[in-house]
Amino acid sequence: MELGLDGRVAIVSGGSRGIGFAIATALLAEGASVVLAARRQEDLDRARSALDTAHPGRVAAISADMTDPSGVAEAVDLAHAFGPVGIAVSNVIGHVIDKSKEGDGPPAGTFVTSELSDYRHEFSQLAVSAWALAGAVLPDMRAQQWGRLVNIGSGVAREPTKDLPHVLPNTVRPAVAGLYRVLARRLAPDGITVNSILTGSILTERNRSYWEWLAQERGTTVEQARSVMTDMIPARRMGEPAELAAVVAFLASERGRAITGQSIPVDGGINRHL
Repeated sequence: MELGLDGRVAIVSGGSRGIGFAIATALLAEGASVVLAARRQEDLDRARSALDTAHPGRVAAISADMTDPSGVAEAVDLAHAFGPVGIAVSNVIGHVIDKSKEGDGPPAGTFVTSELSDYRHEFSQLAVSAWALAGAVLPDMRAQQWGRLVNIGSGVAREPTKDLPHVLPNTVRPAVAGLYRVLARRLAPDGITVNSILTGSILTERNRSYWEWLAQERGTTVEQARSVMTDMIPARRMGEPAELAAVVAFLASERGRAITGQSIPVDGGINRHL
């Protein structure tokens, strides 16, 4: 299927690994130019090198704090070397299960153990980053009368769960989905679609950290914890980052122009909401 992304310019936050890297790979394969934005320079260098080998001249990378409007502006300025931005994927992580392994978010906890600083951090990571990226790219999209905003969220935006190691995503994820729903209504007349992906269990390093946490909490092995999670999924398997990325590529394409204001689960059927 021809998706019509040749010549389009995309920014993918969290694009240096995992789901973000898979999304960047999918967009490049369809002909877009992509700017990877993340914090860790070593991950960015590795990702840019790998992608530039396959798609020379269409990849750039920047170490930027996507919760800071000035960092987002730098990413947009870099993208302008390719042209006006038409696709923006917000893929910023929130809480971190094991701080020794990834990011700088708050450790696992409950409502009772959470502090105000934890809530502020989570809101900044998930909501402020999505707000800042959308605001920074809208002038380009409106000028083109074409644009695609996609947020990589979580199933807890629709169906909160007690099983997460931290109460924060259950609180903030719905707020981000609400922001994107409002933007979708406002921006549809400008040819801009706005959608959220509600992820389930996708095979990433982040989910492996969750299995380790779950195993420790329940006194089981990591494999047993993973098996428990897999058994909860109707498809009886974890999703691959490339599978989620294919959905994002379609939403970002000409073919996806009739889809806006939606929160789309990519979770093997685990979400039970109608």
